Amino acid sequence: MPSDPARRIFTLKRILIGAALAIPLALLGYLYSARAGQPPMDEATFLRQSAEFFDQQTRDNLPKQVDKVTTLNSVKLSLDDRTLYYRYSISSVSSTQLDAAGKAKLQDGLRAGLVAATCQQQELLERFRRYRIRVSHQYTGNDGKLLAKVDIDPQTLRCRG
Repeated sequence: MPSDPARRIFTLKRILIGAALAIPLALLGYLYSARAGQPPMDEATFLRQSAEFFDQQTRDNLPKQVDKVTTLNSVKLSLDDRTLYYRYSISSVSSTQLDAAGKAKLQDGLRAGLVAATCQQQELLERFRRYRIRVSHQYTGNDGKLLAKVDIDPQTLRCRG
């Protein structure tokens, strides 16, 4: 990592945005995979089965190295607040290495990439809206403390174009 804080933030944002866009789509694919010839699931069944699916994926397939500094540790669908939580850790920086402005820049860059990626997945976005599922990406540093958090609410998300 570069020692200059501005360069460190730029480099970290570039790495993390790439990681955010490389989220394992097999996990997300479950939420909008077509069930050929079958009627749509009722909401309660869909949410329960989705939560079970993500719990199983986390047990069987995570943590997973997303890029050279980012690890996806868990994916959990909370039925209480209907939020799909992605929890990442970043091995190359601690929370004390970035000041509030650096964390805000990092979060803004991540938000832009995650919103763009979400907007490109129209079927997924429609499924999120239908079942009122929000998404939260949480990134911690190598000290386990929060670096950035990006929440996306598909109900209020406005995609361009």
